[in-house]
Amino acid sequence: MRTFYCSFVAFFCLTVSLKTLGLSREDSLSKYDKLDSSDILVASFSYKVGEQELGQGATIQVPEGFRLLDAAQSRLLVESLWGNPENPNTLGVLIPERAGPMDKDFRGFVISFEPSGYLNEQEAGKINYNKLLREMKEELKKENVLRSRKGAGVITSMDWAFPPYFDKDNHMLHWARILHFDGGNPVLNYEVRLLGRRGCLCFTAIGKTADILKIKKQLEQISTAAHFTNGNGYADFNPRTDPSARWTPEETVVGARVLSPDNLLLGLRSTLSMLLVFLCMVLFVYVMQFYHHRRKPTYRKMIDFDERLN
Repeated sequence: MRTFYCSFVAFFCLTVSLKTLGLSREDSLSKYDKLDSSDILVASFSYKVGEQELGQGATIQVPEGFRLLDAAQSRLLVESLWGNPENPNTLGVLIPERAGPMDKDFRGFVISFEPSGYLNEQEAGKINYNKLLREMKEELKKENVLRSRKGAGVITSMDWAFPPYFDKDNHMLHWARILHFDGGNPVLNYEVRLLGRRGCLCFTAIGKTADILKIKKQLEQISTAAHFTNGNGYADFNPRTDPSARWTPEETVVGARVLSPDNLLLGLRSTLSMLLVFLCMVLFVYVMQFYHHRRKPTYRKMIDFDERLN
């Protein structure tokens, strides 16, 4: 009797445990089925901490309280999930440890590289930011077409949040734009550019306009955590081999276009062509004179008179 009772209790416990496992499995499967593609993609992300290579000759010491997505995963996040235009120069995204990349109040930082060439300090101080803003607004028209196709918000206008400036000591450009969306609140787009030998490392933050001071402080902390490796820094510029950036004002740009290698070569070709035509004309005149000079004695002989007739 005692053996039967023990067997019955064991069988009952086994049945309950199997049902419990089945229910938990069904619950986990049902939760998984409820996830959409964006949630599944975010769940597959792997993050890095410590000192990491960004590419393009740059490294970063991931600040405390943040984690880093590599370039491939960052492009999936920025382009596929956030709906931004494609940028093959995206190097990473810094995400706070206690936040997710799809949170409503996301406060991460996008890291990219701009292969604009070397920008010396004198030209950096002469940048025509009004002209630059007009060019950005022209590019914005093309960007809005892509954003509307992806179902993202269309940016109706763009303005500077404050006059951009160049930090000469750290070789950094600071500029912040206020983006106005159709039917939405204005958004702050703050960018810090760390100048290097062949371009600049860009740190971009998105947030509320009221948080501009807080975002500026965070960007200063993060941008100083990154640096170019030996041979790729600002001081490693080689004017013989490295390209230079063209961000100077309109008057200087006109002079640069006139003195550009293409225009100089075109002017040289035109000058040589004119010289060739001139030489051909001189040669033609010389040949004609030589020809007439040889025919003169013949004409004289034809009209000579016999002196004996007198």
